[in-house]
Order: sequence, then C-alpha cells, then structure tokens
Amino acid sequence: MICHRDRENMPPPKPRLDIFYGWWIVAVGAICLLLAGGIGFYSFGAFFTPLIDEFGWSRAQLSLAMTIACVLGLAGPVVGLLVDRYGARIVMAIGALVTGAAFALLGFTTSLWYFYALYLVLALGQGGILNIPVAQVVSNWFSQRRGLAIGITLTGFGLGGLAILPLASYLISALGWRATYHLLGVLICIVLIPLSIFIIRDRPEDMGLLPDGKAAKAASAPPSSTGWTLGGALRAPAYWLIMGSLTLAYLGTASVITHVIPFLQDKGLSLQMASTMLALATGVSICGRVTAGYLADRISVKYVTIFSFLLQAGGIALLLGASSMTMIWAFVVVFGLAMGGMFALEPLLISRYFGLASFGAIYGGLWAVVALGFAGGPPLAGYIFDIRGSYNLAFVLFIAATILAIALILFLRSPQPPKS
Repeated sequence: MICHRDRENMPPPKPRLDIFYGWWIVAVGAICLLLAGGIGFYSFGAFFTPLIDEFGWSRAQLSLAMTIACVLGLAGPVVGLLVDRYGARIVMAIGALVTGAAFALLGFTTSLWYFYALYLVLALGQGGILNIPVAQVVSNWFSQRRGLAIGITLTGFGLGGLAILPLASYLISALGWRATYHLLGVLICIVLIPLSIFIIRDRPEDMGLLPDGKAAKAASAPPSSTGWTLGGALRAPAYWLIMGSLTLAYLGTASVITHVIPFLQDKGLSLQMASTMLALATGVSICGRVTAGYLADRISVKYVTIFSFLLQAGGIALLLGASSMTMIWAFVVVFGLAMGGMFALEPLLISRYFGLASFGAIYGGLWAVVALGFAGGPPLAGYIFDIRGSYNLAFVLFIAATILAIALILFLRSPQPPKS
C-alpha cells in the first residue's frame, strides 16, 4: 500500500504523447500559412473571371489589388516591432481577425475602389498572421533544429497553393463568388483565432522549457548573434547584401509564378494543363522548403541560399528554352525546389546573422524592400511582353538578376555585433 507521503515523492506520470511543445507551434504556424496565405493569396485567381464577368473590370484593374497587397510589405518593420513588443500570440490573433473579416467583407463588393480598400485591409491583417510572426515564434522554440522547423512550417504555403485554389473554385461554382468570400473569411476566423490564442506561446521559457526540447544542450544563441536591433542591422553591410540578393531573385520568382500559365499556353498547352504545371511546381516547393531547412541546420545557410539561387536560374533557363514536355517537367521540379528553398531561407538568414533579439523588426525591415522586388517583377515581365510579343527578354533579365543575387551572397560575412 502506498501512503500519502510516498505519493507526494513519486515522479509525475509520463504523458502518453511525449511531443515537444515546439512541434505544436510548428503545426499551428503551418495551418496559419495554409489558411491565411492560401485563401488570401492563392485563391485570387479563382475569383478572377467571376469578378470580371460581374463588373466588367479589365485584367489590369483587377490585378492591381495584388500589387497593392505586395507593396504593403513596406509595413513589415511596423509588424515586426509589434511582434517584438507584444509577442506573436497577440499579433497573430489580431491578424487572423482582420484577415478573416476583410476577406469575408469582399463578398459585399460593389465597386473597384471598395475592392482595393478591402485588399489593403486584408494585406494589413496578413502581415500579422503570416511570415513575420510565424517565423519569429518558431525561431524562438528551436535552436539546433531551427532550419528543419522553419522548413516544415513553411510547407503550409505550398499546401495552401495545392488545396485552397481548387477548393475556392469548387465553392464558387457551387455557391457563387460572394458566398465563397464570406465562407472562407469566416473559416479563417473560426480556425486561426482560437489556435493563436490557446496554442501559440512566444517562448519555451514561458512554459518552463528550453529550445529544441529535452535534447537541447545549448539553448541560448551564440554571443555573436545577440543584441542586434533594426537600427544596428541597417548599418551592417550583411543586411543589405541579404536584402539586395533576395530582392533581385524575387523579381524572377514572382514573374514566373504570375506569367508561367500564359507562357505555357503560348507553347501550346491547354489552360488546365498549364495551371496543373504551376500547381505541381507549388507542390514540389514543399519538398524544397523542408530540404533547405534541413540542410541549413548542417551546412552554412549562405551556401544553401546560393544553391537555391542556382536552381532558380536553371529553372528559368529551362522555361526559356522549353521545346518539349520533358523540359517543362524539368522546369516544374527545378523551379519548384528553388522557390520553396528561397522562401524557407529568409528567416534563417536573419536569425543566423542577426539573432533573435529584434528578429521581428529586422525581418520586417527586410520584407519592406524584398516585397518591392516581388511586386515589381510581374508588371515588368508584362510590359516587355506587350512591347516585344515575347517573354524571352524578360526571362533573360531575370536569369541575370538571379546570377547577380548569387554574386552579392558570395560577399556575405558575419557582421560584428553592435557594442552595448
């Protein structure tokens, strides 16, 4: 018989499902990216034709909404500062509310200016529920396995591209575009707000844990990566090299994503087949995100970034010379791996060279400039096509920009930490 005192001295029972809580953070982060990113970004194409048929807008007028959303990356430093000050948990809950409400309200669209205004609000909300806060909180929970954790988290974007676009298309055909906007917006709110409030915790220390779980032996960041602020990073050449290289590379990334379907149609593929190729490239990007994160835990993130840039240059070159389905399939694999790897490496470059002390603000500052590259590439490619009747010159320029991005990364060195 066990007496009361013996029971007090017994160790607590071991939980049946012994999973480090950081992996629950990863799961919630992936779900946030899947829903908020998949619905807010990838579903745009599903509403394209219904909106044009309803209101008679031009493609350029409608596409401007996405440009507005991309340019709003300029608010990245503000989002980052809010995350650093109030924590990812609060920012993500508010971001989910704003994102879901704005998307639902798009169902009441009656004019182009109303549509633009709601997309502006939608982009503001997404800033609070997507990359910056999600990467911040996952980075806090992992040290030795940070790359793998970030890579797995960012698969949410790829899954969103695979799942949400066909879902939105089905709902539009069954319920109409207005009801679909309402339904998907409510879905964001009822799923992501509770997950942000009840699951997200900003740091493992808040729960008496250490980064990486029981296996963590050196949870704290190395001295050279602590103490950075956004102001300090702005004075470091390494920050501008990272920013410049990603901006140059994303000129090509965004342009291919935007224009590959009409390009493949010009090559003789049907709309359905061309759309399938882009969807498959998005699916391959899931492998690219996880692989890049896994490799970044084992070799320098600088060299993983160079390899991803090389893959992108090769993928665009395959597209430029595509003369057979074999080359198009090769493009899908190579470009998909590059796209996934590059998206996963953004937060890893920041955490590796500037630490976590002001990660949100520094990562937000990066996106304030990188988003301009992402927003500027597609209209540049479209302009070149309108002038020359071909994407060839645009693709050559984007290959050159990606090679220049590689050259910038080659000069990347660990910055000296600011003096306290």
